[in-house]
Amino acid sequence: MKNLRIPALLTFLAIPAMGLASCTSTEEQQAQQRLEDRQHCKELGFKEGSEEFGNCILKMREIRARREMNDNPHFGFGLGVGIGL
Repeated sequence: MKNLRIPALLTFLAIPAMGLASCTSTEEQQAQQRLEDRQHCKELGFKEGSEEFGNCILKMREIRARREMNDNPHFGFGLGVGIGL
């Protein structure tokens, strides 16, 4: 019985750790995307802090959101009928 407790305990502790690791990678990915957007807008000649620079950043986010929607196979429109029992 004692031998079964250790794997169960390790599993119990590993699940939250995996969840935290996935959050960190998402945050890191978003931070990297923000840096890339800023760099891209600078390369296009927009001055950081200007209204045009802010518009460029917003446009970059919009382009990424559209791309993510198009790449998502679960996104779409439809009509469904359901029966609840």
